[in-house]
Amino acid sequence: MPENKVFPWVEKYGGVSDPIKHLRSFVDAMVVYSFDELVGCRVFSLSLKDEGLNWFHSLPPQSVDSFATLRHLFSQQYASNRSRGLTYTTLVRMRQGRDESLKGFMERFNRTARQVRNADQQLIVSALTTALRSGPFVDYLYEEEPQSMDELWHKLAGFIRIEEGRAYRSDQGEEGAPVIKPGRDRRGEKRPNEGEHRVGARRGSENLAVCPPYTFECPEGEGAGRSLEG
Repeated sequence: MPENKVFPWVEKYGGVSDPIKHLRSFVDAMVVYSFDELVGCRVFSLSLKDEGLNWFHSLPPQSVDSFATLRHLFSQQYASNRSRGLTYTTLVRMRQGRDESLKGFMERFNRTARQVRNADQQLIVSALTTALRSGPFVDYLYEEEPQSMDELWHKLAGFIRIEEGRAYRSDQGEEGAPVIKPGRDRRGEKRPNEGEHRVGARRGSENLAVCPPYTFECPEGEGAGRSLEG
């Protein structure tokens, strides 16, 4: 066992996640701890917890003669937890949403394509052609179908700029100035109490119209005895 070395931190396996990912993390940690596979067998339990640790201690004595054997037993025990990965069929079933931008869909498509193991680039391009919503870019792909993802992204960049430019111009209006909707300021926010002022003014005029006439008699002094009607 290595002297004066603290075992590197590894997220402990409890029996519910992918065992292959845990084995990779453990092997990477052992590179800086010890190259001896027998040492790996001895300290493997330090990377386990709960159900995983119970499984390790249930192994028959002298049943592990190498790390390869331990790896096989561990991966076999938790084979049902292995990530199967995505298949090419997943890409074929993808579709661009009605209101989804070209840039947004391509980011989603690429995240999925990276999870497909051993996928041929030409097949990915073909799947993309059927996944995209009908439009000028799809027609362009049918006319000059790219042979690789690098070529596809080169063609795609120009169409994304066009799409973003159109969206910007529609937000700015025909004259290039921001579109101001009735009842809202330049930031698109509703003008405070504008409707209330109009209602209040209308109510005030209605009140004046229904007020009855009045008679006011002047007090003593100049004009005493005279009546003013209003």
